[in-house]
Amino acid sequence: MKKGRPRHEVTDKTRAEVRTLSGFGARNEDIAQYIGITKATLEKYYAEELKNGKVKANAAIAETLFKKARDGNITACIFWLKTRAGWRETQKVEVTGDMKNNVKMETTLADLITEAYEKERS
Repeated sequence: MKKGRPRHEVTDKTRAEVRTLSGFGARNEDIAQYIGITKATLEKYYAEELKNGKVKANAAIAETLFKKARDGNITACIFWLKTRAGWRETQKVEVTGDMKNNVKMETTLADLITEAYEKERS
């Protein structure tokens, strides 16, 4: 005769709850506590829901960001280009001769975009 907890029964309701909570970024430990099972049991029975919940939530947020960038939101554009296109903010300062008269500074494309946007708004 086995002792201990009864075997966990997976239902459509618990699958949906796990998928939703995972998509909202809840930790596996917290989801397991909410469902009333251990983390190991959660990961055993709900691996797909845990994975798919996160993927669907990330896709929804990415879609929103993409739309904002396409609509001209400068912050969204810069964020997209930094994370997806490998852009980065760098500033090179080259000093030659004396410090008063010969300072040369290069700016990045992101700086130029921001500057152009600010001019456009004023």
